[in-house]
Amino acid sequence: MHAVLLAIEITTDDASHRDSNIIWKIHPLLWLLMALSPVIVWYVKRLDDGSDEPLGLLTLAFALMLAWRDRKSLSASVEARVCGAMMVLASSMAIIWLPPMLRAGLAVSGVAVFSGIHRRAGLMGLLMLSLPVVASLQFFAGYPLRVAAAGGAVRLLEMGSVVVSRAGAQMEIGGRIIGVDPACSGVRMLWHALVAAMALAAFHRILWKATVVMGLLAIMLVIPANILRAFLLVFEQTGFWEKSDLLHGGIGLASFAIILTPLWWIAAKRAAKTGGNVCVTAAPVTRSVRVLLMTAAVLAPLLAVGTPRTPLLTEIGPEPVSFTFDGLTLPLRPMPSTEAETAFAKSFPGTLSSHRWGDEQVILRRMTEATRRLHPSRDCLRAAGFETTDAITVTRPDGSEWANFSAARDGERLMVFERIVSERDGATWTDVSAWYWSAMRHPLNGPWRAETVISRR
Repeated sequence: MHAVLLAIEITTDDASHRDSNIIWKIHPLLWLLMALSPVIVWYVKRLDDGSDEPLGLLTLAFALMLAWRDRKSLSASVEARVCGAMMVLASSMAIIWLPPMLRAGLAVSGVAVFSGIHRRAGLMGLLMLSLPVVASLQFFAGYPLRVAAAGGAVRLLEMGSVVVSRAGAQMEIGGRIIGVDPACSGVRMLWHALVAAMALAAFHRILWKATVVMGLLAIMLVIPANILRAFLLVFEQTGFWEKSDLLHGGIGLASFAIILTPLWWIAAKRAAKTGGNVCVTAAPVTRSVRVLLMTAAVLAPLLAVGTPRTPLLTEIGPEPVSFTFDGLTLPLRPMPSTEAETAFAKSFPGTLSSHRWGDEQVILRRMTEATRRLHPSRDCLRAAGFETTDAITVTRPDGSEWANFSAARDGERLMVFERIVSERDGATWTDVSAWYWSAMRHPLNGPWRAETVISRR
């Protein structure tokens, strides 16, 4: 680190006579904000697209409030300033090849190191969890967590001599199919558990080792807690208990208490061993740090605007001319693409098309590879301002399974059915996360077709 400092200082020695220039007097915070501008724009868009936890803003606010409380003990050293500035610069340069979430994580880490927040593991955790990660977690981890919850619930039911079988995230009891739907995957519980662990650690100024232990414990406890929730909800779904929103919410709170109680106990035990809030002298912002921040501030907006979005050219055959739903086959009438759909299609690994099918609308998205850009229709409608219900798996009269939810906006009510079908062997999925993992394991099973049927009620 000292060698890096020396090298940067040497390259900036010839600029010493310009110290009086206004560009050197600009506050480093302004350079930092300019360097972070692409991340800030992405962050705002993700929070507004309806697919993530808006509580991320409260998490960020709580982290900043605690950082201000502990500001005298969070001052960064010269080495930390340089390291943080280099991380921010790296996040700006990575616009060309890294996905936005990873760039944002790198940028937030750089800001934390630059400001000294990295001294508190709890604060670092809160900053990372304030990023819009819930949709990504649901996509990548949602299906595995649902399978784990269903598998654990089956084992508990078998211990009670209940005849039950499982296929994926669905359980069959007495001829009745009960699915662990995406809303019950445990992803939100996982996020809330980690936020609780990091908040307790940050509030009590708990050291790194104990904070990491609390985070790992939170992750470990989520699985059995979600298994218990799935087990109890089986009784509601089978009619053993009368369905009610109060009971459903109460089961969720009771399950979460299983996680929160040991975290609270550990935080209380470790709080007395943190050693207080020791003041640290703040290091100055050197010329080398200013050069790094200035470079990042110039590169970030330029790369964000100038990086080309290369379309992925694929061949997956002609679009279907008819569509079958509930045993009824009707011709598809193509609808013109909107400007937003055309822009999105440029980077989509396949084709997108919207059709009229009788009085209904059918949206077909055809993919040649596993892709994160296949979003559930529920997320897209929420981004358009619709209020939506949770998606559940239903079996239609023709025996086909679909994910089903309703959406409403300004008096307009929609009923939506969607699924994903392999055009090679006819395999179907009602959850994007389940399809993604299957497509990753069996890439030759494609191409695939995401079918969405929208009817107005």
